[in-house]
Amino acid sequence: MDEKELKKLEDQLENLGKTIDSKLEDFGKKAKDASAEDMAKIKAEMKKEMEAPLKEYQEKNAKLQEQIDGLETSLKRVNMNPGTSKKTFKQAIGDALTDHKGFKSLKEKTGRTTGEIFLKVDDMTQANSFESTTVVSPDYQDGIIFDPDRTDRIRTLITPGTTNSNAVSYVYEYSLDDNTDVTSEGAEYKQSDFDLKLATATVRKITAYILLSEELLEDVPGLQSYISARLPSKLKVKEDYQLLYGDGTGVELSGITTNATAYSDNLADADISRIDVLVDAARQVRDDEYKATAMLIHPTDATLIKLTKDDNGNYIHPWIFMPNGQITLDGIPVVVTTAITAGDFLVGDFKLGAQVFDRRQASLEMSYENEDNFVKGMVTVRISERLTLCVYRAKAFIYGTFTAALANGSA
Repeated sequence: MDEKELKKLEDQLENLGKTIDSKLEDFGKKAKDASAEDMAKIKAEMKKEMEAPLKEYQEKNAKLQEQIDGLETSLKRVNMNPGTSKKTFKQAIGDALTDHKGFKSLKEKTGRTTGEIFLKVDDMTQANSFESTTVVSPDYQDGIIFDPDRTDRIRTLITPGTTNSNAVSYVYEYSLDDNTDVTSEGAEYKQSDFDLKLATATVRKITAYILLSEELLEDVPGLQSYISARLPSKLKVKEDYQLLYGDGTGVELSGITTNATAYSDNLADADISRIDVLVDAARQVRDDEYKATAMLIHPTDATLIKLTKDDNGNYIHPWIFMPNGQITLDGIPVVVTTAITAGDFLVGDFKLGAQVFDRRQASLEMSYENEDNFVKGMVTVRISERLTLCVYRAKAFIYGTFTAALANGSA
């Protein structure tokens, strides 16, 4: 039954009700001053006249109630509030799932806000559900998944320090003419000369920022903690690069490899390996009275060292596969890190040879006060730090490439 037929039935019920009310009113007036004899006649007349309209009213009311019961059954099957359904969802299902349409006046009869479409979903499954409809809610995991950054930082190898200035100056021995020797009685002392120089390491700033909408910060779970972890991590990656490879020009730090001493081959052996090169570099550091505290190599070179085999397929260095994963050569820790370029190696005394000074440690800030952020509802998140690096002695560090070192050793 459509809306038009239902409305017609409702009007008929209303008219019958008015007719019955009118007849009852007329009989009431007649019975007001009637005698007992007349009262019996009035009752018989009322029963005869009211029987037909009452029967019709009951039949039509039962028919209407049947339609209402059918609508309520459909609503229970759907198990939802159609008034909150999206228009696109209603359009998508169309007439194929429509059980009854329209009948806006049903709200007056049932107290429900039913909307204009009732859905029959007896056969609904995940396979035949509709776009924008979630039948089974996914199990969302907290947080934001991202690839990790390196955890071992170059600054942890270097002696730390702080400064309250925009530059750190220090005096170092530039050259020495050493004539110290045994001297006979009454003879002139031996003269030694050395030159001193003043060096200055300027404090530099490393920065980054991102723009986010305030809605994004409010609506995405874990976004603030994600930013608080990711931005400092990326800042430290750039810090690692500057501490190792900064070339000292412009606003860059003067890094360790820029100031280190070049590796010099002293093996005199035509058959050498990467281990030979690293141990010989440590020897070169020791020759200048420093003690190497670390050897830096890339994971690629560490793998090549571990997997080196002899002509019979046996590992040449089986002792490298230690239970804790830490490689040591000649008692010196080998630091395997992506901070150093594959093919490069750096061996040195990181405690005596250099020092990193923090003017301001990494700070993370959020603000609306950037260009037109406030009127656009955008938030600027920025991070920065100020630091400098003093490489006190070039001879404390030996830097080179495996390609060149292996070629020289094989010559």
